[in-house]
Amino acid sequence: MINKLFKKRFFLIGIQFFTLFVFVLIIYGAIGITTDDKSFAKILRNTNLSNLLIWSYWWPMIIVTAILFGRFWCTICPMELVTSFFSMFGFKRKPGLILKSGWIISLFYAMILILGIHTLAIHRIPQYMAIYMLILFSIAVISGVIWEKRTFCTYVCPVGHLLGLYSMLSTKQLRVKNTEVCKTCKTKDCISKTNHYNVTARSCTSNLYPAELTDNRSCIVCGQCHKSCTKDNISIQKRKIALDLFTDIKLSWAEISFFMMLSSFVIYEILSEWTFTKNILMIVPKWTNGILGLQGNFSGTIKAVILFVIFPFIFYTFFAVLKKIFAGEKLKSAFTQLVIVILPITASMHLLKALLKTTSRIPYWEHVWSDVKGVETARRIMEDSSYLNKDVLLQIAPIISVLSILLPVGALFLSIMIIRKQKNISNLSKGFSFVATFIYFSLFLIALLAWRYF
Repeated sequence: MINKLFKKRFFLIGIQFFTLFVFVLIIYGAIGITTDDKSFAKILRNTNLSNLLIWSYWWPMIIVTAILFGRFWCTICPMELVTSFFSMFGFKRKPGLILKSGWIISLFYAMILILGIHTLAIHRIPQYMAIYMLILFSIAVISGVIWEKRTFCTYVCPVGHLLGLYSMLSTKQLRVKNTEVCKTCKTKDCISKTNHYNVTARSCTSNLYPAELTDNRSCIVCGQCHKSCTKDNISIQKRKIALDLFTDIKLSWAEISFFMMLSSFVIYEILSEWTFTKNILMIVPKWTNGILGLQGNFSGTIKAVILFVIFPFIFYTFFAVLKKIFAGEKLKSAFTQLVIVILPITASMHLLKALLKTTSRIPYWEHVWSDVKGVETARRIMEDSSYLNKDVLLQIAPIISVLSILLPVGALFLSIMIIRKQKNISNLSKGFSFVATFIYFSLFLIALLAWRYF
């Protein structure tokens, strides 16, 4: 059914126009809604319709779809439509080595994480969120005007590495049905330059050749090659869970650095659910801010740098160096091995956080349609917390409690399987990978057990 839909000429582009329309409406609904009160902002983020949609549903759905189905979100992303449209009339310059290195994606993500979320609170203040979305839109337009094809999606999008890494876990993949058909194909419409800028049935504008795809990281599943292939030789296929992680994956330093930040961010997201573990996590950031005498927004900057840059750098470097010294691993390979085995646990906890966020916001929907700006509703909740009916959360709580244990345990089992089946790696090196993975896993398990059961 999916492959039939992908074959339809205007099916995907129609959805993209719809998501672009929603994108514009969300920006409109957030403009002018702001506050300097941090306590009020924590409530406003859930009562303002635009903010609620983006951070509690749009973003979690990106995470969920990437883990379960691969980069399918890119299929309907409005930014792909925008950047592809402007590339038709732009300068069509080829991306340079800096763009192709992937570091722009990692740095863009770091800026959003450190400056956007933990300094300016774009996830809590609707006006700031609208500005961020306008900036993202503008970068997609500029990328389309300057560079050829779909440079924004391939080399700039701040969640590009996240979607690529998580898609390695998915049970879906885009591949050719028969490589022999591709070898004998004379027109090669899926990569032909003459089809690069078609409205639909474009050849791959991510510089990929479908017949040579070996993992899920780079293909954004835009569906264009389905339509361009005259041999009907391309399809979305089922596969075993996390298949890519059992192969000899080569990660770039940009991907490794991105994952180090991401894995630490997920630790913060989960451990912050329980006050005790959050306080422990914040000891060093609070001490550092006290020494520097920083308060307000800049204290959030320091906190983010310590938690998402310094801490993960120390953790991963420690085990990578042990692998290099005692197991003879090359440093980049050592880092890659750690990323690959820890990835399932990070993804499972990110999935749990997405579920927590979407379900915990259910009570707000009772009021959001009568007050889409959310200001009056937020005021009422601040005055009287009982104004928000949370009975539904009590019914969901047992399910969440079970999932909060099953997800990390299942992910640990998968990580152990990956470690066992890694080839050309010594038992000592695998031992270091297991210790690092178990420590990382234990942080979540202890916090979740205490939070949900004690």
